[in-house]
Amino acid sequence: MDSHFLLRRISSLAGIVPIGLFLVYHLYMQLYLHSGAEIYNNEVNSFYDSPLSTWALIIVVYIPLLLHSIVGTLLVFENKVQPSYTYFSHLLYWLQRLSGIGVLLFIIAHIWNAKLGPWIEGTWGTHFEHLSIGFTDPETGMITKTVYVLGVLGAVFHFANGINTFCMTWGIALTPTSQKRVRLFSYLVFIFLTAITFYSLAAIW
Repeated sequence: MDSHFLLRRISSLAGIVPIGLFLVYHLYMQLYLHSGAEIYNNEVNSFYDSPLSTWALIIVVYIPLLLHSIVGTLLVFENKVQPSYTYFSHLLYWLQRLSGIGVLLFIIAHIWNAKLGPWIEGTWGTHFEHLSIGFTDPETGMITKTVYVLGVLGAVFHFANGINTFCMTWGIALTPTSQKRVRLFSYLVFIFLTAITFYSLAAIW
């Protein structure tokens, strides 16, 4: 089997499992923002307090994310859109590629801002306060909100549309009818996760 063929499929799988599932879990955790600082901090810290949390993140999230990012970046320069694609399919294709690059940059900034920065400053564990202060800062709050919302929406779109491309890559949706059903499902996933995102952020907006 062609190694390039296999690598693309492994990357596609990694984008859904485990990266996509971790995104859904991460968005679910943000719902605790409505429960207040104490409960939100306890819920987030309960994950990181586990002795296996670091290894779980490295093996389950960071390594698959690195693979997915490298392959995705290569595809930006290697792939050519099929002439049979409709205008909307062309748009989704390039939005998928551009959102992938944008989300990668957002994740790097997010890891520094939400994890490494607070750890260096000695404020690790006060996640609710960190988010709230960042969003309400009179000078940089609007920039923080804009970057955060665009980053999360980019991740949600990349995951939702990735379900569509995953099903075609793996031969799950090959007929026009099945492709329409999968695309509709991806739309619903995008709408649902977007609604969760805005509802969560409303607690600190």
